[in-house]
Amino acid sequence: MKRLIQLSLMVLLCAIQNEILAQEVENQLPKNTQEWMDEDWPVTDSLAFEFPNQGKLLLLFNSDENSAADITLKFKPILKKATEFPEFKTITYRLAEAFPETRLDRVILDVEKNYVPYVDRLEMTFPVGLDYMGGYFTPEVGFRAKISWRKLDLGASITNSVYFPERIENKVVVNNNWFLNAELSWEKNNAKSNNKNMIGIGYLLNDQKSQLFDQTTVKAFYRRQVSQVISIQVGMVGTNNLNTFYPTIGVRFW
Repeated sequence: MKRLIQLSLMVLLCAIQNEILAQEVENQLPKNTQEWMDEDWPVTDSLAFEFPNQGKLLLLFNSDENSAADITLKFKPILKKATEFPEFKTITYRLAEAFPETRLDRVILDVEKNYVPYVDRLEMTFPVGLDYMGGYFTPEVGFRAKISWRKLDLGASITNSVYFPERIENKVVVNNNWFLNAELSWEKNNAKSNNKNMIGIGYLLNDQKSQLFDQTTVKAFYRRQVSQVISIQVGMVGTNNLNTFYPTIGVRFW
């Protein structure tokens, strides 16, 4: 009789675990990595947070890595603000600290980005910087306006790449090269900002020829933020009707 009870309990526990694992996990890993995680950090426990709209957040974890009390403590501040959590739906995440996608802090960030209300906004800045292009240093100044959404920013800017040709009779000559740029920026691991990465394409508005640029000129660039106000930018400029190309590297402030 005792053995029968033990077997029944084992079957019940297996059934519960299988039901838990059958949940569609939001942060599912590739097959080989998933098998590795299941073997070394198997699911031993689960924790559910229920919302007033009958939505439910289900977390699957290994109790040797995380405790229910610690998870609850870290999740509560975000869950109080997660008013966009879908109603009548269970959303499941797997927790395991060995992989970026399943780390506790990453899952908290994912919940914040997806279910905490975000106010779309219009931002305007005046970026300045310095490029090395075609063998010359060219300061850049400009104006940028962008619309910031939850997961990306879309913006436009007008910038002036200032070129100083060699002096003739000690006279300083300034070439102003005005570009109109379209820009897209994003940041995967930040719920409040999309400034980490930016890609863009620009078109030269000048009609007059300069020593650096002639006829149809287009540039493409990638910018990476390295601090709150400093970014590194690399790119390529095609000029002379896209028959001549200059690689560029520079620094940007704001």
